Amino acid sequence: MDDHFFVLDGDIIRGSTKIAAFDLDHTIIKTTDPKGKQIFAKNRNDWMFWDTTVDPKLKDLYNDGYKIVIFTNQDGIDKKKVPKSDITGKILDIIKELEIPLQVFVSGSKGIYHKPNSTMWDVMVRDFNNSIKPDMKVSFYCGDAAGRILNWKKGARKDFSCSDRKFAANIGLPFYTPEELFLEENIEATFEWGSVNPLVVCQDPQPLETPQYHSAELEMIIMIGLPASGKSTFTEKYLVPNGYTRVNRDTLGTAAKCIKVAQEALSEGVSVVIDNTNGIPEKRAEFISLAKKMRVPVRCFYFTMSRELAAHLNYVRVRETGGKIKRIPEVAYNNYLKYFQPPSTSEGYSEIIKIEFVPDFRGDVEFERMFKQWT
Repeated sequence: MDDHFFVLDGDIIRGSTKIAAFDLDHTIIKTTDPKGKQIFAKNRNDWMFWDTTVDPKLKDLYNDGYKIVIFTNQDGIDKKKVPKSDITGKILDIIKELEIPLQVFVSGSKGIYHKPNSTMWDVMVRDFNNSIKPDMKVSFYCGDAAGRILNWKKGARKDFSCSDRKFAANIGLPFYTPEELFLEENIEATFEWGSVNPLVVCQDPQPLETPQYHSAELEMIIMIGLPASGKSTFTEKYLVPNGYTRVNRDTLGTAAKCIKVAQEALSEGVSVVIDNTNGIPEKRAEFISLAKKMRVPVRCFYFTMSRELAAHLNYVRVRETGGKIKRIPEVAYNNYLKYFQPPSTSEGYSEIIKIEFVPDFRGDVEFERMFKQWT
């Protein structure tokens, strides 16, 4: 369980087949800045309803039998930018002001509960809805992070992300923006998902048969690819079972130890695979020099995956492990791509093999479901 995930009034609110689900900030409430430029609240009391229509609309929904549920990301808790007590206090103040019951789910860090991940919704249905299955046709989700582009309507700012639209899509709920639900605006706003479409990835043609990646001859293989691009999974699936020693800096700790382990394996007649990102020639040259010294050929396996797909795979891995594997920060991808140089045979490779991503769900239905969700 994520220490920064919590539920308010979870055991008090009765379940319902009709769920009216909402984001919190800039959907139910906004800051009190009269010019609307202050995005983040200054303190617990810096809030007002997003529009005068919010209060009556929520009451109408409640009186119509809907359970009102809020799902909100509050990363500031984990970053220590805002006390948890400020968030809980603000929510209790909102409930008091509305005078209707609210059930609130809060993700205070970028873990497995963080939207657009569907986990908060899954927990609500499983543990906090009195075993009542929601009617997905009449239930809905409303949020401001809809991926709308700059000037989606005259003078409108670009949405900061598309996480709310993705959250609704991952759950399978109809989605509305606050403008659509509360103001009843009917605007066909242009929007961008802002990430790889996992369903399109799954439509890519599958190979008719699995190629043979290992060699009967003593060799070194150098992996090259973005963080979370599938190098380790590939290594464990195709190379380690065929006798290769995996050399990985995350496991061994230092570059010097990686060189030492690789040299020992080659000395014993065991092929090695250098399973690091290896984004620059200088890093690769250390191992190529060793292979040359040991008189063994070097092949390069170049994972051509896009940054967007690698980031998606990383988030799927975070979810699959229940948060034990941490999400790779954007800065890690930025740094890698800033200095990255693609491999060339002039570095000393006998062969450069490009590895394209192929989805493999291993017959695991839950893993496939997670993969096919927007991230």
